Amino acid sequence: MSHVHPLPPTPQTAAANREALEHLPMHDVDDFADAARGLIAPLTEAVLHADGTPIFDPSWFDFIEDDTPAPDSVHPSLWRQAQLMKRGGLYEVVAGLYQVRNNDIGDLTVIEGDDGLVVIDCTTGIESGAQAMRMIREHVSDKPVAAVVYTHTHADHYGGVKGVVDPADVASGRVPIIAPGTVRSFDRFAIGENVVAGAAMARRAQYAFGSLLPYGERGFVTCGIGNALGNPTISYISPTDPITRTGERRTIAGIELEFLYAPDTEAPENMHVWIPQLGALTCAENANHALHNIQTLRGARTRDARNFARFLDETLERWGDEAAVHFGPHTWPVWGNASVTEFIGSQRDTYKFIHDQALRFANKGWTPLEAAEEIELPPALSQRWYNRGYHGTVHHDVRAVYTKELGMWDGDPVSLNPHTPVETARRYVQLVGAERLMEEGRRALEQADYRWATQVLHHVVFAEPENTEAKELAARAYEQLGYQAEGPQWRGVMLTAALELRTGVRSSGLTSASDDSINAMPVDILFDYAAVHVDGRKAADADVLIDIALTDQHDDPHDERWHFWVRRGVLNARRGPSPSPRLSLSGPKASLVAVLLDPASAGALVDAGALMLTGDPSELDAYAALLDSADPVFPIVTP
Repeated sequence: MSHVHPLPPTPQTAAANREALEHLPMHDVDDFADAARGLIAPLTEAVLHADGTPIFDPSWFDFIEDDTPAPDSVHPSLWRQAQLMKRGGLYEVVAGLYQVRNNDIGDLTVIEGDDGLVVIDCTTGIESGAQAMRMIREHVSDKPVAAVVYTHTHADHYGGVKGVVDPADVASGRVPIIAPGTVRSFDRFAIGENVVAGAAMARRAQYAFGSLLPYGERGFVTCGIGNALGNPTISYISPTDPITRTGERRTIAGIELEFLYAPDTEAPENMHVWIPQLGALTCAENANHALHNIQTLRGARTRDARNFARFLDETLERWGDEAAVHFGPHTWPVWGNASVTEFIGSQRDTYKFIHDQALRFANKGWTPLEAAEEIELPPALSQRWYNRGYHGTVHHDVRAVYTKELGMWDGDPVSLNPHTPVETARRYVQLVGAERLMEEGRRALEQADYRWATQVLHHVVFAEPENTEAKELAARAYEQLGYQAEGPQWRGVMLTAALELRTGVRSSGLTSASDDSINAMPVDILFDYAAVHVDGRKAADADVLIDIALTDQHDDPHDERWHFWVRRGVLNARRGPSPSPRLSLSGPKASLVAVLLDPASAGALVDAGALMLTGDPSELDAYAALLDSADPVFPIVTP
């Protein structure tokens, strides 16, 4: 296939990016000093898997040089953010408060107490978490970890925990893990959101985070709030010390922490943390050097933009007069009370503006796309770099408000029951002809009408997936849209679409359903995960009943006995034994996880003494026949 390498930006793309530059506050360079402030040790070493392969290497970003103008293939605002985000290392925020930034998509924060360290968020992977702690040990303190704080339920904040703390110290009670919500609620959202739909999320994330793209001016430059997502080893340890109401306090190693419980914001369970001795505050990801997602492009529960604003205002009300620094789990801190309060207040107003204006247009009868095309932040908000679309964008956040408040239907009858993309494409090609559509696509490309080119050529690609010329023309249009995108996730989506149209479906190996995450699932969520593997058509007339005894769940006797059944196409589960057991499985949770997801593993587990079967083994065969396997590397930009 021709043109497997990225093509250069067209003159029209170069002109569009130069025109965008004229509307940006390039005179405001304070972020560069703030991102460099307090550097103790720069990142010099790669983060490696156990086999020595790199997860992240700071040298990958050597092509991004300071004080160089944006190349024509990168939006100038995004280039500026990439220049800032390539700065990484160990930093002192204020005396006693340190961060390791940008060896991962997430930061690791450490407070040095009298006789221990409090770690706030842990990065995404064991490898980056361990590297961050080595830097802390070398340059700051070798005191033991006294507590870990998860600010919310996303993997880039808890995934590195086993690189930070020994699970045995948590199990013994020596090191608490403090997190928002009840333990069960945190587990459900942390594991359920990231794993039950994990295959779809991971595949979409490969597009949004650009993990398939080469590093360079025509490929990946930044994900906006961190460096490369990579493919780390995601670990999990359940919280042991829940925060369920605002105003709760904990004193760890002589450090007082006060919490503001902020659920249903950037994550389903979320909290802000105030450290009065240091005048230091974090609003987790509810306040960032980037506009956040109300609906992620990778796919997750739609968030409440009004709640972002509500809890940010409550934070200002409680601690705004005292806050001397705001540090986040991504990007760099904000120093000085006036700057902190302006930062939080401006972010508050940005989310409220998006929420309120989206619903204003909805009440006028506008569809989500129509409103998204119309709504722009006022200059007082848009001219603040931290409100720019480096993670979410105003465009897709407006549409997300519609989804949150009004649901998936846009209100237009034609969109309520449309034909599938392939069937629609076939009908367009039958009506107009593939060559006529391609002619229109070529014309749109020549006139730099790239959005229209992708729409027209999409029909040919989906109706004639072997049409290599149509795919190449569509790739060229997506590529130019990617070069023009300020939002890094939009750039990632567009450039990955171009890549896969040219080279076929690919995978970076990225997954949120790690073995550690699956084994850490609450038992009820484990059955939910098994249920989404059941083929409803095959199971329509099924009648399967299996009892389960988990022999290692003594800390929660309610989870020791379960039974599940498949009837009418659905897998259900209940605590306790069934009235008339047909087959009973007994063993540790890890063995039962294996059997639920891969029943063929039962024989080897029985032989190894890790599983006991009592009753009719054909029941397990009947269950196995109902399970569906999905290739996680499914096509997106082709049918």
